[in-house]
This record gives sequence, structure tokens and C-alpha cells, in this order.
Amino acid sequence: MPYINELSEKQDRELVELLIGGSQAALGELYTRYRKQLVYFCKQYLKNEAESEDIVQNIFLKLWETRHSLGTVSSFSGFVKTMAQNQATDKLRHIDVHSRFAGNILMSGTDSTNETEESIIDNDYTELLNKLIESLPPRQKEIFRFSRIEGLTYREISELLQISDSAVQKHASLALHKIEEVLRQHADVHFSNRKK
Repeated sequence: MPYINELSEKQDRELVELLIGGSQAALGELYTRYRKQLVYFCKQYLKNEAESEDIVQNIFLKLWETRHSLGTVSSFSGFVKTMAQNQATDKLRHIDVHSRFAGNILMSGTDSTNETEESIIDNDYTELLNKLIESLPPRQKEIFRFSRIEGLTYREISELLQISDSAVQKHASLALHKIEEVLRQHADVHFSNRKK
């Protein structure tokens, strides 16, 4: 088995082959090589270092558990970046939508003094809203999450996704229109205007 200092001189492809063969040292070298980059990448989504670190550790745990299927990976760096993006997006998806939307969505209707009834209604809206977000086209869904859940401005989203401000605004507007249209059928729901 190669020593750690020998591993640092190997290409990613060689390290992946050693990893497939069960080398924990190769996994350690890949982790050392990519940890900071992946944590930084996840922080662009989550704005939280600890959560980003957790995601990166989970990625390398998953790589170890599924190492036998890595033979088809052509670009390790691209592969782990995609894993990081998917896990960060999943993390955002599981954030409590109702609490994160409180500042942007005003739900009005009959006031109820029954807390249980209010809780059921809130859960119904949260579930409906999650389904609506999931049904959006990928780019609209991504921009809607950044804008409404993460609270990023259109300019910040534009820089993050490397697309124009007007493209961000168009996608956000289309997403908002689709969601409002369905929610209006269920109750009198109003989305506050987004500040640029």
C-alpha cells in the first residue's frame, strides 16, 4: 500500500482506483485535496460553515460506502461538486418552509383561536407550497429557493449562478406567478414584493 506522501503526488484517477480497491489512505488524500473547496462551495448555498462541513463529511462517507461504483466516474472533481450541490439543495429543501417564508408570505383569512386548527392549516400550506416549488422547472425552482428561502437579492443570485439580473428576475417572476396562481385557489394568499 502506498504511503501518504506518495499519494499526494498521484492524480485523482489513480486515487479513485486505489479507493475502489479499499484504500482508506486514498480517501483521506482526496478529502484533504477537496475539503476546503467543497465547504466553500456549499457555503454559497447554505451560508453556514458547520452545515457545509457536515455535508462534505457525508459526501466522503458516501464515497467510501459506494466506492465499488466509482469506476465510471470520469472527473472526480466534477463528481464531488455535483454531490455537494445536490446535498446542499436537499438541505435547503428540508428547511422549515413556513418559518422561512414568514417574512415574505402573508397568509390571511379567518382568524382562529384554536391553535390545533391553525397548526393543521399551516402544515397543509407548507405541504402544498413544497409540492408547488418541486413542480417548478429546475432554474425557476433554484432561483425561487435562493430568493424566497435564502433571502438573496437578485444581484446576489445573478453573481452566484453567473446569469444576468434580468434573467434572474424573469425566472423569479414566472415562479412566483405560478405559485400564487395555485395558492389563490386555496386561500387568500399574498406574496410581498421582492426588493432588488
